[in-house]
Amino acid sequence: MNAENRDAELPQAPGGATPPSASRRRLFRGVAGGAGVLLSVHAKTALGTAVCKSPSAILSGNTSPRIGLPTSTCSGGRSPGFWKVPQKFTYWPSGCNYASFHVNVNTCSTGMQGLKLSDVKNHGTRLSEVFPGASSTYGLWAILAFPNDCGGQLLRHLTAAYLNAKTFKTAGQQYPLTEAQVIDIWRQLNNGGIYCPSSMMGACGSSGWTAQQVISYIEGLYGINAEVPSDPALCKR
Repeated sequence: MNAENRDAELPQAPGGATPPSASRRRLFRGVAGGAGVLLSVHAKTALGTAVCKSPSAILSGNTSPRIGLPTSTCSGGRSPGFWKVPQKFTYWPSGCNYASFHVNVNTCSTGMQGLKLSDVKNHGTRLSEVFPGASSTYGLWAILAFPNDCGGQLLRHLTAAYLNAKTFKTAGQQYPLTEAQVIDIWRQLNNGGIYCPSSMMGACGSSGWTAQQVISYIEGLYGINAEVPSDPALCKR
């Protein structure tokens, strides 16, 4: 199972913390004072607790998960592999509608149950309703499940990021990007540009993040402090 398709059942470290993966330790070349520096997406506090941070916080060296929220505990959210499976539809945030299907879907079963793109009856929230210029044919679920057919890997991971931003909003689980910031990343990268946080515009120069670096950043967050309540007892009679 690869990082893009891993589901909700991530291995847990003692105390409930998810062990850091290699992807969370990826290094990015950012900008500080106009000079390129290596910046780690995954950091450690003095107590050894996993920390995830926004691009602005990473580039500025700020220790808060999101600048302006120093008391929040960062959550890296869940992966596309979590959001796409029917058993997890109950976790989709308000305002984001998943797809419905021509075929019967057993929400008591795990995995994709052989669902195909052609099985979609109603796409739910369309990509264009969230990401300007994206497909008005396919929905959020379709890009999570079938990225090669519906818009590509960048849009897939940004969709997961958008769902995470709408879901993990408490002080104990604060996603490092807001919905607006996720959309801003899309706007900057959609036409082949590079991403620079709006608060740092003019400082990134040519050292902003490419689409692949943004994907790696979002992937590296998955599973950090992202526990969700137990699945509902869907199969109890």
